[in-house]
Amino acid sequence: MTRRLWWRVDQILPLAEHAAATIAHHRTRQQYAAGMPDQAALIWSHDADGDWLTSNGLPHWYAADGTAHRVRADTWTHTPTGATGNPIPAQDGHGFLPLRSGHLDGRRDLLDLLRFAHQQGMHWFGLHPDPTCDHTNDRYRIADTRADITPPLATWTPATVTCRQVGDGHYRAMVAVDYTTCDGTGLLCRFPRFAVQRMATHLSDLHPSDMPGEHPRLRFDGNLAIVEWEHDNGIDSRWIEDDRVPPDDNGCYAVGAYQWPWQLARPQAQPCDA
Repeated sequence: MTRRLWWRVDQILPLAEHAAATIAHHRTRQQYAAGMPDQAALIWSHDADGDWLTSNGLPHWYAADGTAHRVRADTWTHTPTGATGNPIPAQDGHGFLPLRSGHLDGRRDLLDLLRFAHQQGMHWFGLHPDPTCDHTNDRYRIADTRADITPPLATWTPATVTCRQVGDGHYRAMVAVDYTTCDGTGLLCRFPRFAVQRMATHLSDLHPSDMPGEHPRLRFDGNLAIVEWEHDNGIDSRWIEDDRVPPDDNGCYAVGAYQWPWQLARPQAQPCDA
């Protein structure tokens, strides 16, 4: 199990801005359990489908299908047992996350922290499940990279994998046995550096005929693998950093972890890194 839950900043900052901009706020069981007065907050809830953040702002923010808009903390699922990598709230009150909390020591409140993370290009927001960690400035974490994202007890086996994000190229990886992403759409993969380098070359070769945003770009900054996507506003286009992937203790990279739907490639396919 991971020590924190991780969300993308660019997905949850809009939730925070919605809650902060509305003039009324929905009372949730998390708020009642926390004994907090009405105020703008993010609500962390846990159910069989995962862990979610929502805005408590009224009017509600509804998704296109009519359900409440919410963002999942993506992690792994152990398919034989259904166990997930996210820590579960010990009680409902731990899921009430006020956006504006006056800290006597001058720390940023949650809304300001998320805004700062966006301004500085920080990709990830980490939440510690224990609210008492707020007293030591350890409950909220913003970072360029995620930590504790792979199952600590997993058995890894070599395999050849592919996904649409890499133009259906085939790459050798280490795959976690009996684990998938929490939505069941992808495998958990770690790639040796040579495979990531070949992945980067393959994606670069795709770019001349690509539509903007069709495939990412990979490059190395020292030991970090940098993932970038092209954004086009109709006038010009530019590459924007989407993630930073550090090597693990074995020198492997979890490229696209929980973001790209890695699948086993067909046995007859020849890996790009053969």
